[in-house]
Amino acid sequence: MDAGLVVGLVGAILGLLSTIYTARQTHQASQDREEREAREARLAAEDGTYRRAEAFDVGSQQRMQAEINRQAEQIHTLQRRVNRLTRQLVNAGLAPEEENELA
Repeated sequence: MDAGLVVGLVGAILGLLSTIYTARQTHQASQDREEREAREARLAAEDGTYRRAEAFDVGSQQRMQAEINRQAEQIHTLQRRVNRLTRQLVNAGLAPEEENELA
């Protein structure tokens, strides 16, 4: 075989291998990019879900606290009414001054 032919053949084989390697790396990079974009999209969706859940939870806690405060105010109002009515009964002589409900 002629030396020039051998060098040309080796160069062609190396060029072909280089092209195959480059195509493989390009394909791998494309797959990696698609996987990264899909992962980022999933994480963004999960983050949005967590933010909505957190906002709902905070809103629920605020509504529950408002309801607790409202009921505490009702209890306080009822206690004042009971105390006032008890004083009125005692002052009218209809109830003893000492409360002894167990006796």
